[in-house]
Amino acid sequence: MVLLVMLASCSIERKLAQGFITNPPPINIQLFSPGALYKYSHKGELIPGFDSLTASQQDSALYAGSKYIRNIDDSIYLERYVNSFIDELRSLGFKVFVEESIDTFLNTQPQSYLLAMAQIQLDEYLFPFEDSEEFGDSTFYKRVELNAVDASSWFEISKLNAPKPVKTVLHSKLTATDSFSGRFTLNGFSSDVLYKYKIDSLTVSDVYDLAKYAGRKHAGYLFDFFMNQYVIFHLPAGEEMPGYLHYDHKNKFLGLTDEERFEVVTSK
Repeated sequence: MVLLVMLASCSIERKLAQGFITNPPPINIQLFSPGALYKYSHKGELIPGFDSLTASQQDSALYAGSKYIRNIDDSIYLERYVNSFIDELRSLGFKVFVEESIDTFLNTQPQSYLLAMAQIQLDEYLFPFEDSEEFGDSTFYKRVELNAVDASSWFEISKLNAPKPVKTVLHSKLTATDSFSGRFTLNGFSSDVLYKYKIDSLTVSDVYDLAKYAGRKHAGYLFDFFMNQYVIFHLPAGEEMPGYLHYDHKNKFLGLTDEERFEVVTSK
């Protein structure tokens, strides 16, 4: 569940963030696209005798038995992801360059960064969903296995011309699953508790849509990353951040979040 908390309307953090949103500093990014798409299936529980197979046999069986990753064209997925990421970054005011020859220009700019898509990965697995409801003195449970695909990305970002260069690794994971709706019902004649549900299955097309969605989300997360760095840098001495700031560009909402963000893996 995504947690967004509204900031106090008069807080210094909000004023600084609003300033960044209204008039962001010019940020130049040289982007290095990923060289490969990593794809893994984790549905060993569906393969008879899986535990008795060798590691290489398990890998082959998992790939052959996958519903999504074996049908995903790496080039198409990466193209949709990268193009969506770049388009959204530019719509947010970033200047994005994809040619290495631009280094000479970037070296003259005060806010220039190298951003490498270090690893892009898809993981296919079964997601256990459990529903429950009380009838009288009894609690009834229903467990359903849903198809799920995680889209994970790792970025390496560093600032050009920094006196003490720091490479920061950012990570995000977004998930697409079968669409599910279900409910318990009580049979008035027999007093039996029944469970009725409907599954709208995840498709390969949905995974391609996830690529475009992830590109847009990660561009927004990068905007938030720079916004939070800006606010921290400009806070008065003794002031501390109340949490991580997130700006919802579509709904023009600024708040605090625990989940709508990049995870900082390392910074060194």
